[in-house]
Amino acid sequence: MMETFWDGMYSLSCYTGARLATTFDFAQVRRLLDVGGGGAAFDIELCQAHPHLQATVFDLPFVKDLTLDRVRSANLEDRIDFVAGDFFADALPDGYDAILLSNILHDWNEADVQRILATCANALAPGGHLLVCESFVNDDKSGPAMAALVSLNMLVETWGRNYTAAEYSAWIRETNLTVEGVRPLDSPGASGVLVARKPSSPFPAPRRTSATGT
Repeated sequence: MMETFWDGMYSLSCYTGARLATTFDFAQVRRLLDVGGGGAAFDIELCQAHPHLQATVFDLPFVKDLTLDRVRSANLEDRIDFVAGDFFADALPDGYDAILLSNILHDWNEADVQRILATCANALAPGGHLLVCESFVNDDKSGPAMAALVSLNMLVETWGRNYTAAEYSAWIRETNLTVEGVRPLDSPGASGVLVARKPSSPFPAPRRTSATGT
């Protein structure tokens, strides 16, 4: 059952990953941390599309055993590695200039979503990007139908639901990241990617003064 589920999620995710590869400018990303990266579908697609990219899958210890063969089959074992951990209990590895959360947050309630976002913001390198791929419900919660149906499924089977871009944006701003907006994805796996950025410096730029020093 686990293998069947894993294969189904991989098929859905690799298509979405290929769309993300052309939607966000990965030229500025050297090291990507895929939090809850599971079958590494996004990492494989992104690394194939961007030869300079190195990716790390952060997930529970058993995930590597289910995923390593796919990475080897793609000849990417030298560019995709694994770090075992639990994002509720362990600190994320740092030094990455982009962190990806793909269809992770809709599994969790609002308080847990905020915890995950804060953990990612703390680990992100200054100037780095947080990428949240999800099927967003409209801000007025009127639809779209597919996002609403998936949200209902999440309410029945998990602790979460599909959230709106406005909800995610508000929570992300609380972590002191700057929200840059949502870019649409033409994919059944996710309707868009919400892009946020960590300031390059924790300190505000110095105020300009006149030639007289006032």
